[in-house]
Amino acid sequence: MTQSVEDKVRDHFHDDAARFDAIYVEKKGPVAAFIDNFWRGVVQKRLELNLKELRPFEGKKILDVGCGSGRFCIAFAKEGAEKVIGIDFAPAMIELADQLSNEAGVGDRCEYIVGAFPDDIEDSDGPFDACTGNGFFDYIEHPAPIISAMREITNGKLIMSFPKAVEWRVPLRRLRFWMKGTPLFLYTESQVRDLLAQSGVTDFEFIHLDRDYLVVANV
Repeated sequence: MTQSVEDKVRDHFHDDAARFDAIYVEKKGPVAAFIDNFWRGVVQKRLELNLKELRPFEGKKILDVGCGSGRFCIAFAKEGAEKVIGIDFAPAMIELADQLSNEAGVGDRCEYIVGAFPDDIEDSDGPFDACTGNGFFDYIEHPAPIISAMREITNGKLIMSFPKAVEWRVPLRRLRFWMKGTPLFLYTESQVRDLLAQSGVTDFEFIHLDRDYLVVANV
């Protein structure tokens, strides 16, 4: 039976959860450090910019869509967020997120859901003061309905990243994901702006962040 895009992405990140999370680990060998800094350094830059844009965190409820191993959720909680919900369709990612949140001492303020957004978020969970989707739209076939749902459930800020379709690392990235059988969706600036218009997002800052476009929107 042919797998859906969601199934392929879920399986990829379920199997690769530990390796993906290693991007955030400071102590690593020189080869791993070079690879992560050279190819995936944008991940840390995204986190730093999210923290800057969402401060102050005190009293806020935040939703992280495609939360992966929960590193953004943990950082938000450590900055003072009252409640952070992370959702991801890869079970191994959520298992790791739970573990890391407890180890960081913020497990009581971080809740994780294995599932798809928006279907597996209850109406009672919102509204949120902020909603984030970093490194998420790389793997979403139809992003406009997702962006619309994020906007509708948020009274505050949206932060979303979109990988650039024109960037010197793109050919190798496309090849790597093709070899793994994992779908990958890349964007031009005009495509991102069109998606935002389709989704009713009109008040936003458009940031060129390394290999990504980062959108910070007020909704």
